[in-house]
Amino acid sequence: MRRTTLRLLLAVLLLVPLHAPELEAGVLRRGTNVELPSFDPQYVIGNSAGAIMYDLFEGLVTRAPDGSIVPAIAASWTISEDGRVYTFQLNENAKWSDGRRITPEDFVWSYKRILDPLSGTRGASALFPILNAWDISLGEKPVDSLGVKAVSPSTLEITLDGPAPYFIHLLASYSNAPVPRHAIEKHGRKWTQPGNMVTNGAYVLNKVVTNTYYQLVKNPHYHGADKVSIEEVFYYPVPSPTTSLKRYLAGELDVILNIPSNQYESLRKTRPDEFRLARGIGLCYLVINNNRPPFDDVRVRKALSLSIDRDVIVEKLLRTGDEPAYSVVPNAIWGSPGEPPGFSGMNQDDRWAEARRLLAEAGFDRSNPLRFTFNFAPVEKDRRLAVAYRSMWQRAGVDAELETAGARDLMNRAASRDYEVMRLTYYSIFPDPVSFFALVRGDSFRNYSGYSDAEINERLVIADTIRSPEERTAYLREIERQVMGDFPVIPTYFQSRAFLVNRRVQGWRNTYTPKMARDLSIREAP
Repeated sequence: MRRTTLRLLLAVLLLVPLHAPELEAGVLRRGTNVELPSFDPQYVIGNSAGAIMYDLFEGLVTRAPDGSIVPAIAASWTISEDGRVYTFQLNENAKWSDGRRITPEDFVWSYKRILDPLSGTRGASALFPILNAWDISLGEKPVDSLGVKAVSPSTLEITLDGPAPYFIHLLASYSNAPVPRHAIEKHGRKWTQPGNMVTNGAYVLNKVVTNTYYQLVKNPHYHGADKVSIEEVFYYPVPSPTTSLKRYLAGELDVILNIPSNQYESLRKTRPDEFRLARGIGLCYLVINNNRPPFDDVRVRKALSLSIDRDVIVEKLLRTGDEPAYSVVPNAIWGSPGEPPGFSGMNQDDRWAEARRLLAEAGFDRSNPLRFTFNFAPVEKDRRLAVAYRSMWQRAGVDAELETAGARDLMNRAASRDYEVMRLTYYSIFPDPVSFFALVRGDSFRNYSGYSDAEINERLVIADTIRSPEERTAYLREIERQVMGDFPVIPTYFQSRAFLVNRRVQGWRNTYTPKMARDLSIREAP
């Protein structure tokens, strides 16, 4: 009896945190997915880095809680009639966290650093619209030829290769924030260590405890410091969704975005005021090697697309609030769903019948079925999806062999087009359709399918010259319908993002933008 009682007592103790943190009025505790490899905004990349980097660094513009573009280090700006020259007047109160004033030269030096191929930075593509940026990144032109210059002590001028209506959105990316030249030249690679690090965002890095937490404290020199109510932000790297949820439920974390997908429905019911779901700007899609027979035949590509029951994938398999996708551009970017393709109105049995007919026309039948290898990442979610896709293709008489590949291997195969069909996910750093057209644009390095249509490529260039947002949106929607008629890729669903947000956190908005602590506040516990 004593042993049984002791075992039960130990089991209970294991479920209860021994030192649940005291919730403080001015402190926010957030969970993040992984340990960051760097705190340099030009080297780190990925969604997990987003919230931290936006707390530490700020570019010429930033995003408001509703996702709109607002001034940041730039107080104002003008755009030339031809859409190529942007002139920014810097905020006279913009300073580094050590009190030094931020100048146009800081941006010139930072942009050259990120594009210099010798720097090894990872966010260069966000600056490619700038004059000579692409050639500089390839080492074909000198860094000093970049179309960025300091016109005066408070004026920065950026010249683009051509009009790019979405350019102002790119400047809101944390990778395009300036970095402190004086701190980098003084400390070298150690400039991001606490005590050495100089930032220009609402917070500065104060302490790093490896595999435990990062502590950020309010930056007194931030130009909007009087509007920042949270004094400290702790980020806790928690890779496991299960552990992340346990720590949140134990009161150790105020916000988490790493939630087990099988808990979504339960959390919606039990914590309706805390469970938040945001429409994302991420696309999960199947990329097809358009250059390899028989996938160079549009009938084969269309048959594979028709065979995927997107509603079953979203509603039965995932059940995480995602949206079925029939096009490459997420509805969250358009603002409303576009005109669905004709086959979306067919029931799935009719779609499979049509897929079999198309394959028969292309020379495939029961005696000669279409066979190919389907590559995907070796994680449980991707495995379940791969099994579902294979089953759906089987209904159309297709035999898909499943094969896993690590993330790096998968991307290497995609880039070299050494594959037949594979599953990929794409997230945009700015909310404009052009970002997703990069998946099918002929000259894009993100186009892994090999698809290219001269007319569509030309129309995308024309789209950048249209100044009216309404006219440009209508024109781009036409392009999307034209592209999807060729079935170069198979969009399957638009990803949503789920969060758990403690009720004491005030100011949270359910948008796809990173939730910066500068826009939040903490309600004192009753």
